Amino acid sequence: MKTILLTGATGFIGSNLLETILSENYNVVGLKRSTSDIWRIKEFLSDSRLKLIDIDKVPLDNIFTKEHIDILIHSAWSGVKAEDRNSLILQLDNFDFAVRLYHLAINAGVNKIISLGSRAEYGDYEGRVDENYPCNPTDAYGIAKMFTSRLLQTLAEQSNTKWFWIRLFSLFGPKEDGKWLLPFAINKMLDNEAINLTGCEQRYDYLFVKDFCKGIILLMNSEISGIYNLSSNNSMQLKEILFLIKDILKSKSKLNFGALEYRKNQVIHMEGDSAKFYNETNFSISPLINSLTETINYYRNIKV
Repeated sequence: MKTILLTGATGFIGSNLLETILSENYNVVGLKRSTSDIWRIKEFLSDSRLKLIDIDKVPLDNIFTKEHIDILIHSAWSGVKAEDRNSLILQLDNFDFAVRLYHLAINAGVNKIISLGSRAEYGDYEGRVDENYPCNPTDAYGIAKMFTSRLLQTLAEQSNTKWFWIRLFSLFGPKEDGKWLLPFAINKMLDNEAINLTGCEQRYDYLFVKDFCKGIILLMNSEISGIYNLSSNNSMQLKEILFLIKDILKSKSKLNFGALEYRKNQVIHMEGDSAKFYNETNFSISPLINSLTETINYYRNIKV
């Protein structure tokens, strides 16, 4: 049975990855901090295939000497909220951690490294972008992600290590922080409360987090390498998605579009062309209405 080293195991993305990887019968060494909130992974704490390590108490190199790691999945990243994206200290810490992590993994003979990037690497753009679109990040977060991808590519190719840099666009699903738009709107609509919104004319290509996790499983069993966009590959206006949620819930909430102003320099159409990923992995996604219904049921159940 292969062992996966998963960073960021307690976060929104990491916890969903943990659930999916365990369901595929892998062993998992999950990295977290001693101060991490483990509410997202409580149901897995008794699973004998999971070993959690506090990286603020155990030296990183000890993990690679004591554990045989087959695949590294690096999903941890601090400073993703808007107010932290230009924090040089946070973003440099992220880069420094990745440098140490990749070096140790490669020196330990890890077979494959899967690391998560971001649409922020492309900077501000309008429309649909593929992996050949030039990177021009506009904040420290995007810059740090871009240089981390270049570091990974260089180290992996020099050592003949399989590698993937997955540029994510918009994810949604169970266990997302309730302050983000879709869970915030779902919780409001469950209570039939009015919601003040911008015009919500932005077009995003939201990907269900469980479909994303299935995509990572495909990479774990793939022999390809490289940089890949990963999105639903089908953008929709936020307004359309919110109306769909309202219809599923049969909510009486009033959606006050235009009550809030767009933020300065708001991008209206931000979409990733993920054809390369879909074609090379035979990836497919769930119908949006099914994914939204599953997400709604999750938030409904935790409110009970």
